[in-house]
Amino acid sequence: MVLDKEKLILDILEGLNNQEEPKFYDFEIEKQTFGEIVEVIQEKGFISGASIYRECLENKVISVSLNKAKVESKGLNYIENNIMSHI
Repeated sequence: MVLDKEKLILDILEGLNNQEEPKFYDFEIEKQTFGEIVEVIQEKGFISGASIYRECLENKVISVSLNKAKVESKGLNYIENNIMSHI
C-alpha cells in the first residue's frame, strides 16, 4: 500500500477539528510513521498540543498523544484548501 501523506494529514486534521483523537491504527499504518507525520504537522504550525514520546537510544516513537491537540489556523487553511481534492 502506498501511503498518501497529504490525505493522511488531511484526515488527522479533520479528525482533530471534529473533536476526535486519531490513532495510528485508524489509518492502518505503523506508530512510527504516524508519530513522524504528527511531528511534521505540529512543526509546520497546523496543530499544537500534540505529544510524541520517543525511546531514548533508538529515537523510536513509543507513543503519540493527541488528546490535548488542537487545529490551528494554518491547519484549518490546509483543510479548506485540500478537502475537495481528496473526495
